Amino acid sequence: MDFRRCKFLDYTSHPITALAFSHASVTSDKYAPKTLRLAVGRANGDIEIWNPRSSWVHEITLKGGRNRSIEGLGWTQSGADLRLFSIGGSTVVTEWDLQTGLPLDHCDCNAGIVWSIAPSPDGTKIAAGCDDGSVVIVDVEGGRGVMEHRRILQRQKSRVLSIAWRGNTQVVGGCADGRIRVWTAVAAGEVGGLNGATSEGAVGRIIGTMRVDKAQGEETLVWSVVVLGNGKTIVSGDSTGSVKFWDAAHFSLLQSFKVHEADVLCLASNEAADSVFSAGVDRKIVRYSVVDNKLRRWANMSSRLLHAQDIRALVSYESKNSNYLISGGVERSIVINSVDNFIDGVFRKIPVSPPRHHVHSVGDRQLVALWGDNQVKIWALEKFHGSSEAIPEGKNKRAVASLALNNDENITHAALSADAKYLAVATNAETKLFLLLPSKQGSGFKVKKIASPALADRGCSILCFDPSSQHLVLVSSENEIFIYSIGHQDKLRELSYNGDSTGGKGELKQALPYLDNINNLAFSDDGKYFAVSTISGYVVVYDWPNQSIRWSLPRIPSIPSVLKFCPDNDSLIVVTTQMKVLQFSVAAQALSDWSRRNSGILPAEFNNLVDKCSGIYIEEKAPDRAWMWGASWLANFDMSADIPVFRIPKRKRNGLSVE
Repeated sequence: MDFRRCKFLDYTSHPITALAFSHASVTSDKYAPKTLRLAVGRANGDIEIWNPRSSWVHEITLKGGRNRSIEGLGWTQSGADLRLFSIGGSTVVTEWDLQTGLPLDHCDCNAGIVWSIAPSPDGTKIAAGCDDGSVVIVDVEGGRGVMEHRRILQRQKSRVLSIAWRGNTQVVGGCADGRIRVWTAVAAGEVGGLNGATSEGAVGRIIGTMRVDKAQGEETLVWSVVVLGNGKTIVSGDSTGSVKFWDAAHFSLLQSFKVHEADVLCLASNEAADSVFSAGVDRKIVRYSVVDNKLRRWANMSSRLLHAQDIRALVSYESKNSNYLISGGVERSIVINSVDNFIDGVFRKIPVSPPRHHVHSVGDRQLVALWGDNQVKIWALEKFHGSSEAIPEGKNKRAVASLALNNDENITHAALSADAKYLAVATNAETKLFLLLPSKQGSGFKVKKIASPALADRGCSILCFDPSSQHLVLVSSENEIFIYSIGHQDKLRELSYNGDSTGGKGELKQALPYLDNINNLAFSDDGKYFAVSTISGYVVVYDWPNQSIRWSLPRIPSIPSVLKFCPDNDSLIVVTTQMKVLQFSVAAQALSDWSRRNSGILPAEFNNLVDKCSGIYIEEKAPDRAWMWGASWLANFDMSADIPVFRIPKRKRNGLSVE
């Protein structure tokens, strides 16, 4: 088998602009909840949801759009429901529907661009720092999809660049004029705060102001503020590179550090309120720790250089057996470190490669398609002739088609048909079907849109063609499966689906409804079978000609990351996020003989891989060999032979000795 390295696929990830954990840190004697998730906002408007379990698993991406950026994220919890909010260069606070991946509601603050947001510790309010100097309090106590204006706090003249809560009653804001201001946000009787009840007349007023050092010739920008867990100390980071510790009760300066060489863009603290981390433009993460509790004295303890470019977001989470310090920025990688073992602990960079494939290939036609944001590019590869001579760079491929969607939504998925005649492109708002016509010169394709009213209003998250190239399968944002027959009546037919046959919705799925969403589709080469998997671990196999369910597999305990039918058109390979390789026989409706003997004894080198499987390839000439790959590895399994097991022979006792 011949391999090609396609360096011309110019996929570019986007900088990380915001990070937020779904839950606040807990004491060291409590375990992290099963619903703990990390939201990662990127500069193109996408929001990724990651599960820290199983060495960090990407679960879903909420797609953004053109000229949209996620500048702030926040989670709240209403009963069992987790709610995610974001801001991004506009006047609104957006709540997201975690099941469909679409915006659920918008709340216009009517105070200019929203620069910063912070949910209150009790999860009932959101504070939004705005361009006109206002802080808007939004009430989110009503449940999913409910956001109401609570009040607008006293306005001042400068942008509120950063914001944090002190208890449930006070809001601390870092402003563009070099000042840190403290507002009272809640009246007496509404909620108990750190400083006791607040009179109705004082609500919304600025009760304290602190000023940082002024840069020469310009105002200092307070990019970040954080209130420590005990509520006694406020920490600020500004454009001079200074990190300052303030007395929250008397609004006075306790200590100042000038460790960074440029702007401090983000801060984080630990649960015990005795460690603070700062990061920014100079790429360093610096740790400060308490050295005298009585005098409240801090010291610069250590620093690490883990990023190659600016760090724009920093967040921490602690619980029993969970200890994370997460950072991200212009480098695009998520960097995972430890709060407790910051200086000596092992850190990990999650690869920049996309969590879901952005590449589709048609091997028989030597075509490769790449999509990203709102653009699709298709290349044709020169056929490999088996020569030992290297093909000069630029001579082994040519661009044959390129198209850019004229809407603002980012592409969710794209697919080429097996005969390379059709290209389907989907966003959350619509699906478009294109006909690829060979150009007169034969050097490329002319892309012609096929008018289809049935697809025009049907957004989807995943799509694929069947092997005959006559049917397009779509998974809608509402998790419904539709079939579109090309060249026939312009109509969508729904395919019955019962992924979770129990019909129940436990606490985990109540909090994270997207766990029932479909994440993989796969056809057998002969078009006899069609398989579907969900994030929660359900796999359903259809009899494709009859479009009826053939077999609902037992639930798999971890997320299926890849589905692939073998060339025999009966065996289905499932690789999970826990690096388990399972092979099922559809005809027998059971695990294959190979899987029963070998799935539990896979090599440790494979089981210990932290980058998840991205795809499987099986060559027709070698149907028993399955090639699997991830962001940083390539593996091969021979499914015609058992994995060798080396056993240590038992020692035999021979009277006085052991042989």
